[in-house]
Amino acid sequence: ASCMMLLMQIIPMMILGDESTWLQIAVRSYLAIFCISFVLTESRIPFLQRILSPHSNWILRGFLYSFIGLIGMEQDIALKVEEAALSPRSSSTSSILGPGYGTLFATLFMSITSWIMIGVGVLYTMLGLFCMQGWYGRMEKAHGEKVREWRDKKKG
Repeated sequence: ASCMMLLMQIIPMMILGDESTWLQIAVRSYLAIFCISFVLTESRIPFLQRILSPHSNWILRGFLYSFIGLIGMEQDIALKVEEAALSPRSSSTSSILGPGYGTLFATLFMSITSWIMIGVGVLYTMLGLFCMQGWYGRMEKAHGEKVREWRDKKKG
C-alpha cells in the first residue's frame, strides 16, 4: 500500500511538474517522505528500525497510515473537481461523454490506494489496541531462535 501511495505522489510530480502549484508539490513531497519511511519500516531492517522508532508503535503507525489514506482521498476529490472545472474550457482534457481515460484511471488508482491505506491503518490500530504487537514480537523472536538453531545444525 505504501509503495502504491508513493507512486501516486511521485508520478504526478514528474508528469505535471509545471502545472502543479507549490502547495500540491509540498503536500506530495511530504507524503512521499512518509511513504518512504513506511516502506523502510516495513522492510524490517534492524538498523533502520532503530532510526525509525516512532513507527514502531502499531497504534501510532495505524493513525499515520489512515491519515495518509485520507489525504489521498482528498487529492482524489481535488483531481475530480479540477477536471470538472476545466472540462468546459478545454476540449482536449475531456469530452461530452465525461473525463478522459487518463483521469478515470488516475482517480480509480487513487481511490483504491487510499482505501487500502485506510484499511491498513485501521488494521494496525486495532492490532495495537488488542496488544498484538507484543505477541508478534515474541513470535518473531522465537522464529529467529529457530533459524539460528537450524543454521547451527546445518554448519555442525
